[in-house]
Amino acid sequence: MSRIRTGLIALMIATATTTASPALAQRGDERSFAGFQVSRATAVDIARAQGMRDVQHVQARRGVWRVEGADQSGARMVVEVDGFTGAVVRVDRSGR
Repeated sequence: MSRIRTGLIALMIATATTTASPALAQRGDERSFAGFQVSRATAVDIARAQGMRDVQHVQARRGVWRVEGADQSGARMVVEVDGFTGAVVRVDRSGR
């Protein structure tokens, strides 16, 4: 049991030291926000996998990437992607 606890503590320390980053680091079109494990580009790829064709706006807020755009039929679409896990939080196809 103590090996597991020691391993978990080591993992927590390693994670805490590697996830510390500047509030906003820009590298071309790639943006990463403090604490986010999912990049802007990855969030866009996830939104495209949900059916988004044209990406119009990407914004990081409240722990999620909010990707706005249109689907194949041109209907407005919003996909929210968790900035830490990459899970799809919400898909809104308001144009249908």
